[in-house]
Amino acid sequence: MKTAPFKFLDAYEQKDKEVFFGRDQETDDLYDALSGVKHLLVYGPSGAGKTSLIECGLRNQFSDADWFALSIRRGNNINAAVYKTINQALEDPIFLDPDTQLPIDDNIDFGKAIEQLFEERFQPVYLLFDQFEELLISGEDTEKEKFFERLNDLIRYRVPCRVLLIMREEFIGHLSEFEHLCPSIFQHRFRLEKMRKENVKEVIFQLLESPFYKDKFFKVENSQQLADAILDQLPDKKREIELTHIQVFLSELWDKAYKQMTSPNLPLLNAQLITKDDSLEGVLDSFLKKQLTLLNDEYGKDTALEVLAVMISKDHYTKLQLTQDEIQKKLPKEVREILNLSNLLKHLQSKRLIRILQGDKTQYEVSHDLLAKVVGQNRTENMQLRDQAIDVYKVYENAKSHLSQDNLDQIRPFQKYEPYP
Repeated sequence: MKTAPFKFLDAYEQKDKEVFFGRDQETDDLYDALSGVKHLLVYGPSGAGKTSLIECGLRNQFSDADWFALSIRRGNNINAAVYKTINQALEDPIFLDPDTQLPIDDNIDFGKAIEQLFEERFQPVYLLFDQFEELLISGEDTEKEKFFERLNDLIRYRVPCRVLLIMREEFIGHLSEFEHLCPSIFQHRFRLEKMRKENVKEVIFQLLESPFYKDKFFKVENSQQLADAILDQLPDKKREIELTHIQVFLSELWDKAYKQMTSPNLPLLNAQLITKDDSLEGVLDSFLKKQLTLLNDEYGKDTALEVLAVMISKDHYTKLQLTQDEIQKKLPKEVREILNLSNLLKHLQSKRLIRILQGDKTQYEVSHDLLAKVVGQNRTENMQLRDQAIDVYKVYENAKSHLSQDNLDQIRPFQKYEPYP
């Protein structure tokens, strides 16, 4: 079956300029906010479209002569990720330690690495740290401290380089811990808000009428009426909308229209495709449950959910970047022993629940933080109790005295949940 043309859970990229709607003012404001500053903290709620604003909106504001932008994710270590990303752009790469992936020469800090890149390209360098909260959630203490020390040196370095830290706003408070290492971390900020309901209506209409979509991937009957019908699936009190939900909802409508085709024409999108049970706010939850039901038939009840659950952080429901081996080790024993994980990962990718990250090692992650949150909310009672058991065991494993009867009574409800791996 063909897939819908909409972005679904993927962020917009530079090549998507012609179908990136509704953020012209924010793009201009972000461009202005960068004027005259060496670093900028870009933050907002999950689902506001921060990555799309940077990778599509902002990138298309610059000419190639104006900037050379490197997008960086933490991976296993954010400091190593910086050097690795710079090395990929260098003609004469820096020698890195094969174990730490850091420069063999300790004198090569971020500034000197950027200076070498500038000398080769003669373009101002921009470092775009996407999903920067990953460092604050998963990073080691030493990794964090080294990064903020190097960042502080970099933003005072003479080479033309600007840094954007792009993150979810609920984690901003975690930065305070490192303000003594980088005192100006909060000095320059830009907040991206979720889009208002009235603006989203215009975005939907523009997507449906876009010549890059319409009459190429679908036909549409009364785009204005369909846009109204989609927004009617949102509770009246809801004034702000996650743009990701719109993309998923449109993709689900396209799938419905495709299945109803009676001739080799294009799918027809219209308001009649929407039923009273469709929910714009709950579209990700229903999408996840539908895909998991299909996977249960092949892999066993809750097996796919078990895999997705180990790919998110338990406390914040944020997505993690993991190799297949790392996923395998995190799975409970009874799942690990019977599961063909390689096949399931391919199925999860084909159903757009996860994406593959290619690098030195192939990694996997849940397709979006909003989806990661939905996965967390769908964890079964058994999964939740098992996670509680792990936490309980850790407490008592570190106990320095014998357990009392009360202690034993507290552990007893969890005894059937064997810690894993």
